[in-house]
Amino acid sequence: MKALLAALFAVTVAACGEGRAIFNVDVLSFLQAGDSVKNYDVIGGVPPVDSTVSRQFTLPPGFGKSSVDSVQATAAAVIENASGGGNVTFDVFFAKTQGALFMGAPYVSAASGPVAGADTVQLLPPTTVSLSDSVFNTTDLWVGIRARITTNAGPNMVGKLRLTTLMLRIVVTDQLF
Repeated sequence: MKALLAALFAVTVAACGEGRAIFNVDVLSFLQAGDSVKNYDVIGGVPPVDSTVSRQFTLPPGFGKSSVDSVQATAAAVIENASGGGNVTFDVFFAKTQGALFMGAPYVSAASGPVAGADTVQLLPPTTVSLSDSVFNTTDLWVGIRARITTNAGPNMVGKLRLTTLMLRIVVTDQLF
């Protein structure tokens, strides 16, 4: 059963007072091997180019009946640029359906600032907290990751964006069972 739902999503469940449950979900572990690294080779001087990946994952049974108090998202990525220059924006989206991904504001977003030539840049966006988010009141959830690359005029911008961390801390009112 998908390795017991990938070891129950690498989910750590901790009970806390007042009938709440806390789930720590390592979303990065649900992406396929190649999905955490996005290679890019974008012509210099073109309008922004998006590179995306999306995957569906299943939360433990009962999430559809629970009420989400809060969701905390933490992410980190590294840009390993080989040549050319420009900017890279890294965004993470969550939605109940694949068609709703990449709509509206991302849950997590970080921009590289100018990158030129052979350079490595850490992207450490601030942790975000969402209160009472109904997107997580479901057992099937989609995650979407977007790299938006804007190049400078000149040689192609070539390199890779490596996602290094993507964690969710979901606090629900305990109606799981």
